[in-house]
Amino acid sequence: MPACLNFFTLRQYVLGLVLGLLTLLDPFGITSSSDAVSGKWLNRVFSHLYSTQGQQKIAVVIIDDAYLNSHDTFWPLPYDEQSKLFKRLLAYRPRAVFVDLLYSHDHSTTDLAHSSQLLANVFDRYQRQGIALFLANTGRKAGDADEANAQGALTTVSSPALVSWSGLNGQYPLAQATDLGPMETPALALYREYCKAYDCPELPKDANAAVDAPAMALQWGSEPPDNQRKVAQVNNCDKPSVPWTQSLHEVWVGITSKQKGSDRGRCAPTLTLNASDLEASDPQDREVIRSLLRGRLVLVGADVTSVNDLVTSPVHGKIPGVYLHAMALDNLISKGMDYYHDAASVSLDGFDVSWVDALELELLVLIAVLKKRTSRNEAKSLQGHSATLRLWATWFGFMALLTGITLMLYLLNITPANVLGIATLSLALLSEKFNQYFSTPSVPRPIKGIQG
Repeated sequence: MPACLNFFTLRQYVLGLVLGLLTLLDPFGITSSSDAVSGKWLNRVFSHLYSTQGQQKIAVVIIDDAYLNSHDTFWPLPYDEQSKLFKRLLAYRPRAVFVDLLYSHDHSTTDLAHSSQLLANVFDRYQRQGIALFLANTGRKAGDADEANAQGALTTVSSPALVSWSGLNGQYPLAQATDLGPMETPALALYREYCKAYDCPELPKDANAAVDAPAMALQWGSEPPDNQRKVAQVNNCDKPSVPWTQSLHEVWVGITSKQKGSDRGRCAPTLTLNASDLEASDPQDREVIRSLLRGRLVLVGADVTSVNDLVTSPVHGKIPGVYLHAMALDNLISKGMDYYHDAASVSLDGFDVSWVDALELELLVLIAVLKKRTSRNEAKSLQGHSATLRLWATWFGFMALLTGITLMLYLLNITPANVLGIATLSLALLSEKFNQYFSTPSVPRPIKGIQG
């Protein structure tokens, strides 16, 4: 064997080959899952740095159990009740509205006073006045087993927005090819309305072009908008007095506990109104609501016990699904088409290999080489304490390099390296017991009963 290959033992070469294949090919989804966990952790740590630009343009209206109880009604909300709700909302003149409700079945009665045509008439009236209306759509053709799209009466007075997709590992697409043709998601559809009033460079030409755009690695902010206190109490929101204490707290929580996001008690990062707020009768209250909704991009969703429409935010825990679209829209307004996304990858026999994964593997090779050199120096000098100091100095230098690479990726709007995974593996590679086992050459065992 050439002398250069004697730097590592056979066990170490086999371990490196296995780790390399698992990292690059990701056959079991371990790498992608670990990357997602690391990305969510970093999002929590730096969520207080997220821009507040989008908060000034977006609002969410929530239909909840309290609203149903106050109107002595049920879910799904009858069409006559919906027509009243949307009439109140649209009268405040928002720029555009997305309704995150699937009108898959017509539950009208024979009584025209409770017909879906009532809601269609409201949509038609305000759409003619220049307010863009988008309804949730699955992208499936009518008649399919999983078909759950808006009914004909409603599709003629609105535009579809795709709310169903899969295979993106938690990321948010701008558009996807569907049975009904290329269809944009609510975030991009509303962003186009925003761009009619503001300059938006590099906006996809149409839905076909948007299909080819990379999926968005959603970034969540942690601070509720300042004007949220006009319609709700925010004193109980978990908000540190010094911003950087939040980052330190998240680092500590990530190391010492398994605290769930749902236990955090943080208010949503998007201006939120309850559907009951739209019924304000006092002139001053109505003026407040008008100032919050006029010219905004409004998303309407449900937070009803019987409706399991929840998403998990790395910062806020489980929240109504409409906030996913609101935050994606916020990302587009804040970053434009320079939103965060995965690095480009190359397909090798069905496996997608990312250059960031290759970079992570090179970092692990580097720490293994540095550890080996430190161990050799220790054996020569027989100074255990100085070798230990050099070992820790090597690790901290490695972590500084990893931090620099993560910052570079951040500036390039690329999802960061797997900081948690690499840091954990680097500590394992530096472990004496780990190193002792894999650095021991494999020696054939003698067969019992045979002596030389």
